Amino acid sequence: MIAMRVSVPRLNHLLGGAAAVCAVIAVWPWLSTPVPATRPLTTAPASTPVPALATLPPLANFSAIVERPLFSPSRRPPPGTNTAAAPLVASHYRLLGVVATGPKKRAFLADGARHLDVAEGERLDGWTVKQIGADSVSLSSSEGEAILKLKPAAVAEPPAKPQ
Repeated sequence: MIAMRVSVPRLNHLLGGAAAVCAVIAVWPWLSTPVPATRPLTTAPASTPVPALATLPPLANFSAIVERPLFSPSRRPPPGTNTAAAPLVASHYRLLGVVATGPKKRAFLADGARHLDVAEGERLDGWTVKQIGADSVSLSSSEGEAILKLKPAAVAEPPAKPQ
């Protein structure tokens, strides 16, 4: 067999030349396209009225934002609400599902091994079912309000295939 041997400096020159040719080919469309003539900017006619800005409400309307900053870790609930009982109820009951047939809505709750079926307005251990939403149940009592959220089901891993 005949092996062709190319020296390293000659190979570097060939690769450099190929890179230069590729660069010229890549830039060629921008160099060969004529630059379009620019049009003068048109201004709106003087007869077009400028819309007026809406007036802002008084600063007193925003006092709740100042008293209870939205993104502050020390944010407090609005005065008059007691949320101390909400974690107790949320840890005691678990929302399993919600069924709505027309105007009637029912929620299925679990209390350990005990399963409960409640509707809006019914009483549940001193709590009243205030509202049943698509994925939550709102409970109220003299202690405060609590919201039970529907949690997504845990996805089980498929069993591994034996090899």
